[in-house]
Amino acid sequence: MPLDYAAIGGRLQARRKELGITQEDAAERVGITVVYLSKIENGRVHPTLDPLDRLCCVLEYDLARAFTGVQTTSPDYGQEQVLRLFNACAPRVKPIVLHLLEQLATLT
Repeated sequence: MPLDYAAIGGRLQARRKELGITQEDAAERVGITVVYLSKIENGRVHPTLDPLDRLCCVLEYDLARAFTGVQTTSPDYGQEQVLRLFNACAPRVKPIVLHLLEQLATLT
């Protein structure tokens, strides 16, 4: 599935406006031109991760959320997908999946 740069840019633009930051200020803090920022926000360019990450830092916005539109740090992130995938597993595989999830849950 190709990235939706217009959606990514729209999310970043909305966050910038939410914070009351001008394009000029954001561009300066990221180290890009206002024209390039405008093109990012309008989905007219396909920027690399570096400027997107810097922009997300300036906007105090999760990079994954910029890409997906989903707040990946929310407590219930992915629960429905995990349950759906677990239910799709063969009965003999479910204990292995549970063990792996238990191990993953201990990682910090």
